[in-house]
Amino acid sequence: MDFNKKMAIVEGLLFVNGDEGTSMDDLKFILETDDETLIEQIINSLIEKFQNDEQSGLDIQRFAKTKFRMITKVENAEHYKKLTNVKTEAKLSTASIETLSIVAYRGPITRQGVEQIRGVNCESIFYKLKLRNLITEAGKSEELGKPTLYKVTEDFLKYFNLNSLDDLPKLKESISEESDIFKRD
Repeated sequence: MDFNKKMAIVEGLLFVNGDEGTSMDDLKFILETDDETLIEQIINSLIEKFQNDEQSGLDIQRFAKTKFRMITKVENAEHYKKLTNVKTEAKLSTASIETLSIVAYRGPITRQGVEQIRGVNCESIFYKLKLRNLITEAGKSEELGKPTLYKVTEDFLKYFNLNSLDDLPKLKESISEESDIFKRD
């Protein structure tokens, strides 16, 4: 099978798998190869194809280091918003973003740990973030009562267009050095 045919297959897989994305392992299995360099070349060719085609509204996004998905081009977002009936509750609240930030930078962390940092009860926010699959359980703490630890998910990485938590902004640039609230262990 030649390169262009493999590229067409990968493009179709990315379309069919939608928001869930397609992993490097899935692509290796479907293309019957262990050659990750070849798959990277195919992905890079698709990225270049969509970025250079002004008549296409699509792009390819890499997330969670080894997953890929087809997305719409950001520069057309205003047009897409007109077609959707976006509810305000679909957007993340400031409190949700604050909570997610703490879990991302300090996780795994208990809900009580987040509440201690934020100074408010976060039970309903945790419930909503779990429903949206932005946080997940990451085991039990060794603290008294063994409270549940939480961490962010791959959906969090997709939502914020990150490859990994290493792509998060370095906070010591924007927060004074005396504050260790967001320091990652």
